[in-house]
Amino acid sequence: MATPLEIQPDLADKLTSLAKARGVSVDDLLKEIIDAIEPRSNGEYSLAEFDRDMDLLTQGLEQLPPNYQGTYSRDEII
Repeated sequence: MATPLEIQPDLADKLTSLAKARGVSVDDLLKEIIDAIEPRSNGEYSLAEFDRDMDLLTQGLEQLPPNYQGTYSRDEII
């Protein structure tokens, strides 16, 4: 059974936009957020959680050259 919550309209719009961008429902988005901040009772991650976290860590790194060795010279920094 759904429980209505009173939230500010701009926050509701942001949640809806974020959920739509991720291709999930607002309920699923809120569950992800709760799962991310809720302390774990056993301290263990599932494989799915590990994969999700690794994907989050690598977002935005696609533009790195394939031969990236972990350092850049001063000349290479723009």
